[in-house]
Amino acid sequence: MTPGGQDIAPTIYLFTQDGCANCPAAKAVIQEALDGSNVKWETVDLQDMDPDFEFKLLEHQVFIASTPSIIIENGGNLKLLHSGDVPTVEQIRREVLDAS
Repeated sequence: MTPGGQDIAPTIYLFTQDGCANCPAAKAVIQEALDGSNVKWETVDLQDMDPDFEFKLLEHQVFIASTPSIIIENGGNLKLLHSGDVPTVEQIRREVLDAS
């Protein structure tokens, strides 16, 4: 909880790139897993990433080796959850909703 007493939900980042065969499936899993939750998520194109966000990843020593990659930002910390694979809906719910 923040000092003002408000819960801050985590944010999920799905890293994709053109030609990624598993990226659409990973997106569908995230959509289904987080539907109805207060967790925000966004897709980040690996080839068109904001330089400030790229620097933030480096600061937290989070490296994207393959796509799809899923990162959670919770309480200002970044953590790589999946890289190069498509998790199950249950995995995402457990990893993300239990963290919030």
